[in-house]
Amino acid sequence: VSTQSTGIPYAFSLAGLALGPTLLVVVASVSLYCIFLILQCADRLKKRHNLKDLGYGDVVEWAFKDYFYNDGSVGRRAVNTCLILTQLGFCSIYYIVISENIKVVVENYYPEFVIDLRVYIVVVLVFIMLTSFIWSMKALAKLSMLGNVSIFTGISLVIVYVLLHIDWKEDTSSMLVGRAGNMPIFFGMAIYSYEGIGLVLPIRSEMLEPEKFPYVVSGGVFVVLVGQIIFGVLGFLCFKYDITAIITFNLSKGAIGSVAQIAVSLCVYLTYPLMFYVPVSILSNAAKEVFTNFNSFSVEFWLRVVLVILTFLFAVLIPHIDLFIALIGALASSSLALIFPPMVYIMVFRPTIGKRSVCLLIMLFGFVGAVVGTTYALKDIVCVLSGLPKGGDWPCKPPPGH
Repeated sequence: VSTQSTGIPYAFSLAGLALGPTLLVVVASVSLYCIFLILQCADRLKKRHNLKDLGYGDVVEWAFKDYFYNDGSVGRRAVNTCLILTQLGFCSIYYIVISENIKVVVENYYPEFVIDLRVYIVVVLVFIMLTSFIWSMKALAKLSMLGNVSIFTGISLVIVYVLLHIDWKEDTSSMLVGRAGNMPIFFGMAIYSYEGIGLVLPIRSEMLEPEKFPYVVSGGVFVVLVGQIIFGVLGFLCFKYDITAIITFNLSKGAIGSVAQIAVSLCVYLTYPLMFYVPVSILSNAAKEVFTNFNSFSVEFWLRVVLVILTFLFAVLIPHIDLFIALIGALASSSLALIFPPMVYIMVFRPTIGKRSVCLLIMLFGFVGAVVGTTYALKDIVCVLSGLPKGGDWPCKPPPGH
C-alpha cells in the first residue's frame, strides 16, 4: 500500500482537493465492507462443508458450486485471471517506477546525460531477472522487510521535502474540484491503491487470534486512509498541476530528494519478487500439466523468464505510468475488490432484499467504474501512443486550463 500511495497526490490533482479525499474515503470504505463480506462467506462455507482454511479463489469456487450446482471452476478461474492481471500489472509498473526515479536522479546531477526512459527499463530488466529466481518464501519475507524500511524512509523524506516547498499563502480555490472527465482515471488509481483483498484470508489464517482480524484490518485501513489523504493533499499543494504520476519524479536535485527517490526505487525493486510470486504460483501448476515431458524445475524456470520478459514488454510499450495504473486498477482490481465479494455473498447467504440491494449497488458501482475506467484508460493510452495529448474528453485534447 505504501508504494501505491506515492501516486495519490497525482490522483488528487485529477479529482481536486475537496472531492479527491471524499471519493478516496468512499473507495476505502466500500473496499473494507467487501473485505468483511468475503470473511463472512469464508466462515459460512467452512462450517457448511467442514473445510479448513480457504483462500480467495477457494471461497469463490465453493460459492459457485453451491449456487450453480457445478464444479465451481469458472469462479476460481475468474479470480485467478484477475489476480494474475493485477500482480503482473504491478510488476510492469514497478519497472517504470524504478527507471523513472533513477533517470531523475541521474539527470539532476548530470544534466547532459539524457537518454530515453526505455534504456533505463532495459537495464532494470537485468536486475529484475536476478531477483525473479528467488523461490523461498523466507527469503522473500526478508526482502519485504527491507522494502518496508526503504519505503518508510522514502515517504518520510518526501513529506519533509513537500513541507519545505509548499507556498501556504497561494489561493487554492480553483483546486477544490477536478474535471468530470478525470474521474475514471482517478477511480482506477484509487482502487489500485486499495487492492489487497486476495491477502486477507491467508493473513487471518496465520494469526494467533484470528477473531481479532476485523479490528486489525479496520484499524489498518483507517491509518492508511488518513496517511494517504494527508500525503495526497500536501503533495498536490506543493506541486499543483505539475504533479507527476509518482510524486518522487517531481523532487529536484538535493540530498532529501535524491535519497527519497533511491529509497522508493529500492523498495519497489525488493517488492517485485513478492508481487511476482502470486502469478507464478498460479500459472506454474497449469504449465507443469501442459509440459509433462519436462521436469518441474525447468518448467518453472522458463515460466519465470517468460513472465519477467512479458512484464518488461508491457512497461516498454506503455511507459505512461498514470494510465497503466488506472488501466490495471479499473480492469482487474475493481473486480477483485468490489464485484466478486458482494456477488459471492449473495450466492452464499441468499440475503433479504435490503442486504441484497446493498450488494447489488456495490456490484454496480464496481462494474460501472471498471467499464468506464478501463475505456478511458485505453483511450488515453491509444492517444498517447499515437502522439496525441491525453485528456478526459473524447476525442483526446488538452485539458482546459491546465
